[in-house]
Amino acid sequence: MNDLVDQADCRQALDHLYEYLDGELTPLVEAAIKAHLAVCAPCFALFGFEQAYLRFLEARARTQGAPPALRRRILDQLLGGGAAERP
Repeated sequence: MNDLVDQADCRQALDHLYEYLDGELTPLVEAAIKAHLAVCAPCFALFGFEQAYLRFLEARARTQGAPPALRRRILDQLLGGGAAERP
């Protein structure tokens, strides 16, 4: 088997923390991280905390949203509507 799967350690797990949480790892690396989390309580707790924090941020961003004036300015810039108005 691949050395990463056989020897995943805390450093490797932490190096791939956000890629893992975002589902951006190859299946082999993801399996190695999952195997490490199954046996390493500190990493498991850290990954759980980070996952909960990211979910909180996503929920907060959805409920807060950007003010309408900011949305208009961004859309104008994206569509090439000229320079943004300064407040």
